[in-house]
Amino acid sequence: MGRKAINKKRKPLNTKQQKWLGEVMPYFYENGMRKPTMDDIAEQLNLTKATIYNYYSSKEDLIHDALWFKLVELEKFRDLLFDDSIEFTERYYKGAQFFTKSLKGMSALYLEDLKNYFPKTWAAVDLFREKSAENIKTYYQAGINKGVFRDFNVDMMAETDLFFFDMMIDAKFLRKNNITVEEAFAQYFKMKFYGVLAVEKLTFSN
Repeated sequence: MGRKAINKKRKPLNTKQQKWLGEVMPYFYENGMRKPTMDDIAEQLNLTKATIYNYYSSKEDLIHDALWFKLVELEKFRDLLFDDSIEFTERYYKGAQFFTKSLKGMSALYLEDLKNYFPKTWAAVDLFREKSAENIKTYYQAGINKGVFRDFNVDMMAETDLFFFDMMIDAKFLRKNNITVEEAFAQYFKMKFYGVLAVEKLTFSN
């Protein structure tokens, strides 16, 4: 039921809403979403609560739109992957840079509150990860077809990406390793793009 609601055509956000949602996300990253009230959010945005209620019937509606707005931004990663004006391997690097920059400040507290207290909104994250896996599989296959990548199992590689994605949005993992979401993805993309072995250490046996 949740995914049907997420897939429905959404009314475009106006300029005011985009500004508010962009400003409230850092507040949610720092304070989570369970404890702040609509009064707290209104104060943070320097608005009256009545003004917010003109656009959102509840805190959950605002939280859902804030995440949706962020996920729409993150979908630009796909646009970079398939931008024919950029050299093929450079697309992945630029996409990774954009993705990690877009996650700046996202905290374990935010993810924990989202998953535990707003499951319908969290379902949008699940949908996003599935769509991202399909996009990256298409990119990998295109790279193989072009001869840029060696032939490999794109389904297995995409599953590996999903495994790391799940790990890096896991609040317990982030706290255990004292790392932010942005830092976790940056490290993953770095390992993926550059590998883990120093070039001079590479040896091959017959």
